[in-house]
Amino acid sequence: MGTSRPIAGELAAIVETVNQAKHALVLAIDMPTGVHSDSGAVLGIALRATTTVATGIIKRGLLQPPGRTYAGTIEIAEIGLALAQLEAIMSITIDAALARTLLPARPADAHKGTFGKVLAIAGSALYPGAASLATAAAARVGAGLVTLANGRGALLAPGRLPEITLLPLPEADWSALGEAAADEALKHFDTIQALLVGPGLGREEPTRLFIERLLGIEAPRQRGHIGFRIGFSPDKPAEHQRPELPPTVIDADGLTLLSQIEQWWEHLPRERCVLTPHPGEFKRLLGVETLEDDHIQAAEAAAHTWGQIVVLKGATTVIAHPDGRTAVNDGGNPALATAGTGDVLAGAIAGLLAQGLAPYDAAVLGVYLHSAAGRLVRDELGDMGALASDLLPRLPLAIKALKSTQ
Repeated sequence: MGTSRPIAGELAAIVETVNQAKHALVLAIDMPTGVHSDSGAVLGIALRATTTVATGIIKRGLLQPPGRTYAGTIEIAEIGLALAQLEAIMSITIDAALARTLLPARPADAHKGTFGKVLAIAGSALYPGAASLATAAAARVGAGLVTLANGRGALLAPGRLPEITLLPLPEADWSALGEAAADEALKHFDTIQALLVGPGLGREEPTRLFIERLLGIEAPRQRGHIGFRIGFSPDKPAEHQRPELPPTVIDADGLTLLSQIEQWWEHLPRERCVLTPHPGEFKRLLGVETLEDDHIQAAEAAAHTWGQIVVLKGATTVIAHPDGRTAVNDGGNPALATAGTGDVLAGAIAGLLAQGLAPYDAAVLGVYLHSAAGRLVRDELGDMGALASDLLPRLPLAIKALKSTQ
């Protein structure tokens, strides 16, 4: 059983004795003693179980660190709870059965236009690999066409798949993208089905202005010009000419720059974006020094406030919808604890958006496929020395495995 207060006294001594027993098989019912059932926090000391049998539901604390490491293998014992009761108190755990229902169709008479176009604005002179990983991932999950847009210096970096097309954007100072680059990118919004922005983009001041204009969240400028109405700037597209923001994934540096813009969420179309922060980026977006223990609740609250899909990455990844739905991926894997795996995830979600999936569904399926590809890497190469690029050829294999069990 779990607990809501610190373990102490005789019970703490018993737990310590069990934890020190060698080769013991330890069974926990519902929750390991000492683990908070909602947050997964360890209250003083906690039982390290070999197996935890959840009664009716998997409580959140079993899936969130550090509680997940104390649970061991998790099994579910059905106790006859009604579906309505389950939905009211638990998050969906992402598994193959759920992921299979989200796979986009691949009709035999399709062409590349059938599967959508991704415009990825990613990478920089210092971080060219982020663009290569993200664009390759979008292609590997089935997007019909993937275009990388950036300044000419970033586009010349090696490592891209030959199938990725290029869109040069004008550079601002310090070879960073600026407002002129955003104006050029906006011209292509009507031709794409998904936008990815942020991986490896850099955090220079011109790039923040680029993000503001690209996403339509810049502050109004009160500048007068003879022959023009007050507040109109001739170097900015007229408001009525601005194309609609396509389904968009914002990742990495894009999130950090977003965190520097006050009330940014008030200017974005509701449920149009998927934000993919790791805990550090999430704290910056929230403007806090520390996160609450219950990451599921934190992601839920942020998604509700911002009106966007939130993918809070970690050993347990949480996907939260503004309407309160949450999905949890129990996929802790040290093989994924390496630079660039987040770029792969962002690209995979963008590639699924391009194929017509709703942002929440694209996030859920993207997280599952990313995790499944990571398991393939771990099984084949081990959990030490794997690279983010090792995930790329295994994304199609993860999709194939899902389809083969239909």
